[in-house]
Amino acid sequence: MTYRDILVHLTEDPRNAARTDAALQMARRWDAHLTALYTLPPPQQLYYMGEYVPAELFQQQMEEARKKAKAARAAFEEAAARQSVTCDWIESDRLPVDAVEHHGRAFDLLVLGQPDPDPKDPLAVPAGIGVLPHELALRAGRPILAVPYVGKYPAIGQRVMVAWNGSKEATRAVHDAMPFLAAAKQVTVFGINPDRSRGTPGAELARHLARHGVTVEVAHTVAEDIDAGEALLSAVADRSADLLVMGAYGHARLREMVFGGVTETVLGSMTCPVLLSN
Repeated sequence: MTYRDILVHLTEDPRNAARTDAALQMARRWDAHLTALYTLPPPQQLYYMGEYVPAELFQQQMEEARKKAKAARAAFEEAAARQSVTCDWIESDRLPVDAVEHHGRAFDLLVLGQPDPDPKDPLAVPAGIGVLPHELALRAGRPILAVPYVGKYPAIGQRVMVAWNGSKEATRAVHDAMPFLAAAKQVTVFGINPDRSRGTPGAELARHLARHGVTVEVAHTVAEDIDAGEALLSAVADRSADLLVMGAYGHARLREMVFGGVTETVLGSMTCPVLLSN
């Protein structure tokens, strides 16, 4: 298995370049085709003196958005050309979750950005960005690579941590991440509060990965005094992991995730890229 067809989501966002760089890194590694899906932000519903702003302003906003999209496309295609990556461009006026869900089903890997965890101007955040990649991990049916809002990640997947609890969601994430795992220098299968009555936590998965040629170790922690998500983030930092692999699942609320909400914590404070799968 490999990733041969990758989609990266772009929009009016200062982190476009970072997501593009991460996606190009993946495309070069696996000789993959890269498609950028750019979502146009909808016009803002503005009011002035209790009256609607004239329709001409909405048209002006859309024209400005399309100018920014044109500039983003030029920057994306130039970056892809510099790295000899074949690419395509899709533009959509649908909300990001809907657009990525619609187009993303036909790709091997979806590269998304972490929403700004502390926006200085919440009103300036493009509509629909705040729920990425939370909901798409559940709705897209494809593995999601979420790139943190800050930082640069020139070598994603050299030291990988797998958040493991034996669930089918975690199992799916592991197998969706196999191209990363097979190429990694080190993989840690990590459990939180494991049930040791069933044997060594993660041992069977470690044997399975070793048969695929993966260099793997098993570790776990007992998180009694801190949140499980914080414990996982601490383990990522302690082992200098540059990729975290974890499963995601939903019940009544779309954002309920594996490990009892740990994914929500991780996606809010992530310090390295996270691969999610459902």
